[in-house]
Amino acid sequence: MPVGFDILIQEDPYLPTDSAAFNLVSVPTLQMFTGSHEDYHRPSDDAGLINYEDLDRVAQLGALIVHKVANLEEAPQFVAAAPGAPERGGSRDAARVYTGTIPDYASDIEGLLLGGVIEGGPAAVAGLQAGDVIVELASLTITNIYDYMYALDALKIDEPVKVVFVRDGERHEATLTPRARR
Repeated sequence: MPVGFDILIQEDPYLPTDSAAFNLVSVPTLQMFTGSHEDYHRPSDDAGLINYEDLDRVAQLGALIVHKVANLEEAPQFVAAAPGAPERGGSRDAARVYTGTIPDYASDIEGLLLGGVIEGGPAAVAGLQAGDVIVELASLTITNIYDYMYALDALKIDEPVKVVFVRDGERHEATLTPRARR
C-alpha cells in the first residue's frame, strides 16, 4: 500500500457504524476506521487525542480509494452479506455487546432515535424498529448517543434487559437480549 498502512478487513457490514444504514437499503459502502481509545464516543474525546502525524496518510488513502472508484467503468455493485453469527463463550474483553441498533446520528431529539435495526438482531427480536426513540436501557435514562454508549458498557452478553422506547408518541417496554460480536 503506497501510504504504509497495515489494513485489517472486516467483512461484516452490520457493524455499528454509519455504513449500516446504507447497507439496509442496498447501497455499497466502504468504512474506514482507525481504531478506538478509552475516550472514543465520549464527551471527553477532543482534538488533543487526534493523531495529527498520521492524519495526512489517512486522507491520502481515502483520496486514492475515491479516485480509483470514481474512475471505474461501472459503479460498484452492492453485495448482500448475512450478519456475522454471534459467538458464545470466551472472555468479555474479547467480545463487544451487540444490540443490532442503527442510531440516527443527525437527530437532535431527546433519546436515541433509531434510523434502523438489523434484521434478526437483538433490537429487531425485541420489536424495535426504525423511528423508535430509546429513552431507557437497563434502567439508565437515554437522552443522547453518549448515554446510549454508556449504557452499552453496562450490558452483559446474553443477559436480558428492559428497553423503554417511544413509538408514535406512546411509551413501550420490551426485553432486549444483547449478543456478542467479536
